[in-house]
Amino acid sequence: MPRPQQMIQVGDQRLVLPAGVKLADWNLEKYRWQNPRIRSLLGCIKLLEGVLESNYALLHCSPARLHQIWRQVRRVSQLIRTQLSALLDYPSIIPHLEKARQSVLQSLEMLDVVVLEELERFPHELPSDQLVEARKFLCISIGKLHAFLQDTFSELLEADPRSDRDADYFISRRFPRDIEEAEWLFASVKGLQQYLRGLEGSRYPRLTSAAEGIRRELSLPFGESWLDLKEFLVSLINDLSPRLNEILALRGIRFDEMEILDDYAVEIPMKSKMVIEIVETGRRAVDRLKRESGEDRALREQNLHDLIAVHAVLSRRLISLLSDLDRRLSDLWVFIPIWVENIENRRALLLRREAGEKRPISITADSRSLR
Repeated sequence: MPRPQQMIQVGDQRLVLPAGVKLADWNLEKYRWQNPRIRSLLGCIKLLEGVLESNYALLHCSPARLHQIWRQVRRVSQLIRTQLSALLDYPSIIPHLEKARQSVLQSLEMLDVVVLEELERFPHELPSDQLVEARKFLCISIGKLHAFLQDTFSELLEADPRSDRDADYFISRRFPRDIEEAEWLFASVKGLQQYLRGLEGSRYPRLTSAAEGIRRELSLPFGESWLDLKEFLVSLINDLSPRLNEILALRGIRFDEMEILDDYAVEIPMKSKMVIEIVETGRRAVDRLKRESGEDRALREQNLHDLIAVHAVLSRRLISLLSDLDRRLSDLWVFIPIWVENIENRRALLLRREAGEKRPISITADSRSLR
């Protein structure tokens, strides 16, 4: 004979408990373990979201802000290891919830190995010689901590018998934020790709050919050739560089992508400025030598040798800088389509996940809903 199913009241709805589960037993589990688990997770998520910075911000924030983030992350780690871990030790009488609990425990074991144990290897208060290492560790660990907390929160709520499929499940999940960040990053990188398409069309006539002319003549650029080259370099400083820095500050960017883009954001404007400074300084030196030639034949010959030497030395330096700049722009142009495809794949996965998953209730996190 099948075991009877008992009903529970959630708001205006009556939900059925699994067969064989007594209401008194569920009430005991709910008050002792399930509700405290949810409150513990919400507390950890709130603490972590207070320091949920982009990778770029973590690498470049002030030492004071870094110490604040570090203390908050360690606090979250301690709560997971002590409070939350203890609350997850007790089995559930609800089969679906018990399956979720076991899944969360497996995730916690992995998190303990890859994040929590590594975090404990650092001193409680960071010494100055470990700040760089701590910044890099935070770039990797904060996202993993936040993903674990959000996924655990969602998994335990989905399995909770008080859940209702008609309510807005995604309020309690990271997917809306992730999708928004992925969409914003995708749009920004697509905009960068469009800008680079126009830049790529003028790169050869204004940069590559200018470098070839300098190599051929071994003399500083002048006239229209220099004006075109300078205009191109100024556009890299005033237009391309701000675009790269804007994308670097976005939350959706991954650490490896940020490292690649950060190199371009630093090197391209720096080398562009160096080319402009070398040419303008060199032209002033050349003009001075020409003015000082005078009537003395020996002095004129010496000045001529000096002029040739100035042109040759500075030209070789310009050729090196322009060639490196040309290569970096070419590499960036090749990298962007690959990056767009990777972002689009991540974005598509998020959207498919959103469309394909069930939508059970997201229980409101105040004490009234956990009754």
